Amino acid sequence: MYNVLIVDDEPMIREGLTTLIPWTSYGFNVIDSASNGKEALEKYHSHHIDLMIADIRMPEMNGITLIETIRQTDKDVHFIILSGYADFEYAKKAISARVTGYLLKPVDEDELVEYLEKLKKKLDQQQSLNQLKKSNHTLLKNKFILSLLQEEYSVYEQEELDYWQLTSKEYQIILVKFLSSNNIDIEEIKQALAQSFEPDRGALFINDSTIGMIVKDRPKTPESSQYLFETIKKIIHIYDPIMSMSEVVTSIEELSTAYRQAKELLENHFYYEEKAFLNKDSKPFIARQQVRMESHEDYEALLDTFAEKIYFAIDITSHKGIEERLIEMAQLLVNEGCTEDEIKRYYFRLISTVLNKCSAEKPEIQSVLSDVSEGMMDIYKQINLPQLMKYSEKLFTKIMSSLEYGDQHDQMKRLEDFILRNYHKHLKLEMLAEIFNYNSAYLGKLFKNHTGEYFNTYLDKVRIENAKKLLNKGLKVYQVAEQVGFTNVDYFHNKFKKYVGASPSAYRKKVK
Repeated sequence: MYNVLIVDDEPMIREGLTTLIPWTSYGFNVIDSASNGKEALEKYHSHHIDLMIADIRMPEMNGITLIETIRQTDKDVHFIILSGYADFEYAKKAISARVTGYLLKPVDEDELVEYLEKLKKKLDQQQSLNQLKKSNHTLLKNKFILSLLQEEYSVYEQEELDYWQLTSKEYQIILVKFLSSNNIDIEEIKQALAQSFEPDRGALFINDSTIGMIVKDRPKTPESSQYLFETIKKIIHIYDPIMSMSEVVTSIEELSTAYRQAKELLENHFYYEEKAFLNKDSKPFIARQQVRMESHEDYEALLDTFAEKIYFAIDITSHKGIEERLIEMAQLLVNEGCTEDEIKRYYFRLISTVLNKCSAEKPEIQSVLSDVSEGMMDIYKQINLPQLMKYSEKLFTKIMSSLEYGDQHDQMKRLEDFILRNYHKHLKLEMLAEIFNYNSAYLGKLFKNHTGEYFNTYLDKVRIENAKKLLNKGLKVYQVAEQVGFTNVDYFHNKFKKYVGASPSAYRKKVK
């Protein structure tokens, strides 16, 4: 729709013109009216006006003066003048000021419609031309900026920098990447940002699926930097943006260096917890340590170890145990230089392995395990390592919250119950100390105070008592040894004789 302002000192004329025709049917909208030239000039500055229909004779400022005043700064607005027969000679001055039409009062509806139809075609053509010019201007500007960033120009003409409004004493590069990449109109997002930042604060550009900004008015304090971050995020928050910021450079030739720095930060965003611009001072959530595994073949064994530890932590309802094992695994993968996709795959496999263990040992919570299994694919939607770990912990906590253990506040009772349920597994005090978040020596002391037995002695006795039951069922000695957690039959034989006073075979004969 094109905006129309009606200017006449007679209220009936203003009202009559407003209702004379269905304006919107012809592509126009009467946005306002004015009673004289002076008032019309004020409303012209308050609205975007495409067409002004103005009377020639009006108090304070007549139509001719109004047109001449506007024409000093605006060659695009169109005018249709109104006059009586007596003013025809006077109206010739207005025609020389490039008016679109001339209407005698009372206004003829068909004559006005004819003017509007011709003007609509002209305005449509001009709008298309302007859009084309703007599009070409934007493309040329983007091309010039990319050439600066990619060092394609060896010499920069000051006139070019001035033309594109890139002249400054210092520069910074901000890059914006979008995690919600589906159905994103990158040009539309850039235009939304441009309304707030171009041309005074910087120049925007697009490179592939990334929006960049050459910042001229750089933030001088951490507070102003945070304010800029939040301002940008507020405009485009629905697209899940992540943002990086380069160091300050003092010449246009250094822009390419600043761009590479910001790009590298953005590419490594997964390892950071984003609360502000990623910059050279940003600290990764888990810092890489110079400790590497000897062989990648060890990954499988380590994955099983972490899964076993997390399963135990779930079994004894240790939130701390789960959290620390996830951190340990993340640290290992970061040290090995694993990519984002690799880390997500390992966490997916970890959760899958834990679910399999729980499914085999705890069929009573199968419905919960099914719910957790359905949520596993969301592992790949987590935008950074902190979120990945929190989401994994959430899945494990969901399993843990479905289990019942009686008095969960008595740590030693929980440990004792855990041993009674898992005596047949490879249990070590050091591993359980990690899960319970105790020093192993201190945990051993607490356990002895609680049960009256050292940990290894208690575990042995539990295994031997269960071995006696299996021997009574007629199982062979090596089968019993394996089922109660002894990998070596001779070692089992010695332990059994120590606690029972007879060998497993002799015990079975005696019972019979």
